[in-house]
Amino acid sequence: MNDRVKYFKLIACIILLVFFTTFPFTAFSQTKDKIRIGTAISLSGPYAPGAGMTQIPNYNMWVEEVNAKGGLLIKKLNKRLPVELITYDDKSDIGTAVKLVEKLILEDKVDLLLPPWGTAMHFAIAPVVTKYGYPVMGPTVSSEKLREIAHKVPYFFGILNMPREQGAALADLLEELEVKKVALIYVADAYGIEWTGKVAPDLGLKKMDVVILKSYPLDTKDLSPLLKTIKAAEVDAVLCMSYPNDTFLITKQAKELGLNPKLFYLGVGVAFPVYKQMFGGPNAVEGIMGAGAWNPRVPYPGAKEYFERHVKRWKTEPDRWGSAFAYASLQILEQAIEKVGSIDRKKIRDCIATQTFPTVIGPVRFEGGFNVQSPGEIGQWQKGEFEVVAAKEKRTAKPIFPKPSWP
Repeated sequence: MNDRVKYFKLIACIILLVFFTTFPFTAFSQTKDKIRIGTAISLSGPYAPGAGMTQIPNYNMWVEEVNAKGGLLIKKLNKRLPVELITYDDKSDIGTAVKLVEKLILEDKVDLLLPPWGTAMHFAIAPVVTKYGYPVMGPTVSSEKLREIAHKVPYFFGILNMPREQGAALADLLEELEVKKVALIYVADAYGIEWTGKVAPDLGLKKMDVVILKSYPLDTKDLSPLLKTIKAAEVDAVLCMSYPNDTFLITKQAKELGLNPKLFYLGVGVAFPVYKQMFGGPNAVEGIMGAGAWNPRVPYPGAKEYFERHVKRWKTEPDRWGSAFAYASLQILEQAIEKVGSIDRKKIRDCIATQTFPTVIGPVRFEGGFNVQSPGEIGQWQKGEFEVVAAKEKRTAKPIFPKPSWP
């Protein structure tokens, strides 16, 4: 009798083992009541203004929108699961960002991750998210070097337009406007170095004379000596591959010094709505160009509605650079989860890598880990709107040239 009992117990154990091995998701997920998503992002330090404009508001708004309809639809459970967002401050420090991403994965055991802000930070986390198999789309990384290692980080995707598209469009625009003499300055960070490495040779190939080529430190406090040198050189165009803090600083000091080139281009921060506000309104920044570009008039379903929801929720406009890309990445994540029907990260990654997704920046499709769709490359403030002026075929308005005088 004892032998028969032991025999049946053994058979029961084998059946249970086979069941849980074959159907781990079903057994686990029936008790799952939410989806935990983590992000390590800059709440303090020099990257904080950018993160606070382009990603954090969109992360929070998307979570609110998803939860308002009951959560993300998980078809295998035939129900929706609400989203919980866990946010840590990486303090604009690369080492801290990496440690916090690993904490989110290993200690908090989040289901999914959202990325940090800025090119250098994305570079740092790309190997980490690949190591642990977490798909991530970077809306604020613009890097050709990342493209070179894309085959080593298959769980990382770049959704923002890259230097090869934006840099080429900028050089083409300068050639179209018959610019001859250029000053090019850049922040000594991954973004500024890479952008300059792309743009400077392109200008040379188009026979433009780059008379000043100079870097400056991240989070610098005074650029007036460099700007005085540029003013004395009497260049046609001033190009600044800058981050938000220095974008604001350069504009302020250029205005004070009366530096008003025919073409004035700055990097990240120009497309922020606060940019036109802090210098005295739309007239003060009329004709200034910057990286981008997106506005609510681009011909994609949901773009205008997204803009209006952002204004209603945050009482401010989204920026015309990374905000729409950040929100589009969340739209893609949601669509991929619902297509897969589960939180199987490998299947979600494969879906992102192979499908086309309708978004507020247009139909996004990734090739080799990088988005091939962009609503615009270069924008310019015109009568209070950041119009797309390059590439030429994507224009929402003709470029203003020369730039009007400071008011």
